Amino acid sequence: MKKDDLTQVKHVGAARMKLLNDSGITTIKQLYGTPLEKLTQIESISAHYAKLIKDAVTEFYGTKPEKPAPKAEAGKEKKLEGVNQDLQKQIKILKKRLKQVNEKLKPLGKKKYLESYVDLKKRSKTLRTRIKALDQKQAKLSNKDKKNIIKNAGALISTLKISGKNPKKKNYKKVIKEIESFSKTLK
Repeated sequence: MKKDDLTQVKHVGAARMKLLNDSGITTIKQLYGTPLEKLTQIESISAHYAKLIKDAVTEFYGTKPEKPAPKAEAGKEKKLEGVNQDLQKQIKILKKRLKQVNEKLKPLGKKKYLESYVDLKKRSKTLRTRIKALDQKQAKLSNKDKKNIIKNAGALISTLKISGKNPKKKNYKKVIKEIESFSKTLK
């Protein structure tokens, strides 16, 4: 038996070694460097055995095994996971902006804005309650609903960013209107 004989690797017998040799893989080092996807494309080596062979080769070299080849459904899961992450990110930013706007739009001695500020605080509180409820029912939402929420959250975030710079009646009204609209989206 040669030092670099592929049959030294677990799950590689004479027949698989011939298939690997026909594919241009003649040494254990080449087998180690071959991606899992390429192994699965070799005739009569299934994804299951390709993974077992890769794990055995990496074990032979004393390193960590490679992750399995992604399945067809993994693309959908990644897409869904991406939407969920985007939604979480938007919600986090939205909470931060709401807090900033509540701080920046405090009337500080200007009684003419006090009524608008109180209304803003009430609407913000309602929105925070709905955001908490959204966290709990997020798994039940469809992708379309999540994307809609992300889009509307983005619009609200930009409004909060622009309007939250100085207390003026029109800014209060604009922010309150956007918060109300987004709250309806979350109902």
